[in-house]
Amino acid sequence: MRKYFSVLAALIFALAILGCETNKTRVAEGAGIGGAVGALAGGIIGHQSGHGLGGALIGGAAGAGAGALVGSQIDKPAAKTAQTPATQLTIQQIVDLTKQGASGDDIIAKIKFTHSKYSLTPDDTDYLKKQGVSQRVIEEMQAVK
Repeated sequence: MRKYFSVLAALIFALAILGCETNKTRVAEGAGIGGAVGALAGGIIGHQSGHGLGGALIGGAAGAGAGALVGSQIDKPAAKTAQTPATQLTIQQIVDLTKQGASGDDIIAKIKFTHSKYSLTPDDTDYLKKQGVSQRVIEEMQAVK
């Protein structure tokens, strides 16, 4: 009985380690869960015939294989990044940032961070200049396409 629990503990430990985030499918999780369930079932069935450890090992191997096959067909949900860029900065938001005293470097950093893209017309450029937006910021807005 002690050997059975050792095998089961090893399988549970393996399951915890195999849950790798970089894997795009659930192969590792399927193998771990299948192995644990298979070892449990094999141990119970093997115990009835006097070969509990052997049954647990065979059941664990068969369960891990079956679980890996099932897990390979299940995609993991995409991980969310810690910093999701905000939405596109509007021309008015850039004017507002300028009037609030934000530096040109800060505004340019926000444009890059939000991946904002602009198709400035001559009227837009004139409006930005009249509102005090720096030439560097305007040039950055024109360069980002």
